[in-house]
Amino acid sequence: MNRRNLCAAMAGMAILPWSVASAQSKFPSRPIRLVAPYPAGGTVDILARAIGVPLGKALGQSVVVDNRGGAGGTLGTDLVAHAPADGYTLLFGAVHQAIAQSVYSKLNYDFQRDLVPVSMLGRVNHVLIVNNSLPVRTVADLVAYLKANPGKLNYGTPGNGSLHHLLAEQFKAMTGTSMSHVPYRGAGQSMVDLIGGAIHVYFESMPSALQQIRSGTVRALAVTSKQRSIALPQIPTLAESGLDNYDASSWYGMFAPANTPKDVVQRLNEAINQVYASKEFVAQWREFGAEPGGGAPSELAALVDSEVPRWAAVAKAAKIRID
Repeated sequence: MNRRNLCAAMAGMAILPWSVASAQSKFPSRPIRLVAPYPAGGTVDILARAIGVPLGKALGQSVVVDNRGGAGGTLGTDLVAHAPADGYTLLFGAVHQAIAQSVYSKLNYDFQRDLVPVSMLGRVNHVLIVNNSLPVRTVADLVAYLKANPGKLNYGTPGNGSLHHLLAEQFKAMTGTSMSHVPYRGAGQSMVDLIGGAIHVYFESMPSALQQIRSGTVRALAVTSKQRSIALPQIPTLAESGLDNYDASSWYGMFAPANTPKDVVQRLNEAINQVYASKEFVAQWREFGAEPGGGAPSELAALVDSEVPRWAAVAKAAKIRID
């Protein structure tokens, strides 16, 4: 190699690291796909679309919500877990993914190993709602009716192994009552059937239930969290209604495939925190019955590490296992 070619090669080697760093610093340079692992119409879909627009503005690229429902959210999660680790395919994850880790006997991914936390997206309360024709106005009324009519009522969920499923089973265990489980593929049809009377009881998440509660098409009896909901301050908690220490809510977080560059994760995290710094967005978020998110990736990681064993214990006690 002559001197001129050697100098050119050395110059190219010197430029290469700068080029890689420059490409990463320009992230994102194209639209981002945000996978919502549930069908349209449910809470994950509602919240994913609500945050998609302002997040896209913060990143300077559009964020496209891609509904990939099926198998209790595991199909969409699997898609992201095996996507290129470049930050362009993200998961709108939830407590359901932590539950699935122990409920499903066969998964093609490990939630804690194959996905990396980006940021907390918030918490959502669940509310115990019933069909309007049911002659109950309080949790005590429902418990009395269930005991007087064992096996007569059923409850719906958006799928086997969902948080809704575990909440209902926990309620049954704490009250000594029985109801039949009717699983659906998502929240949309199950709400239609609750209103129509095909199912009687539902532990639905707030964003999906609020409109129906406010319009009077279903009746709310209690919320599942320890504190009353800002969105429904007049509705008591289950703990207030006689189920001591009943405290559960959905949480949501954004995840990327494992090995996504740290600077890309940081860029996404900064953009999410920028969205939650907007008072207007937070007000809109709370209108859905959701508490705002944000914070460091490590905070979401710690939550996941605590939630996986917590719900594994509940699922084991209720003998919920999906092969």
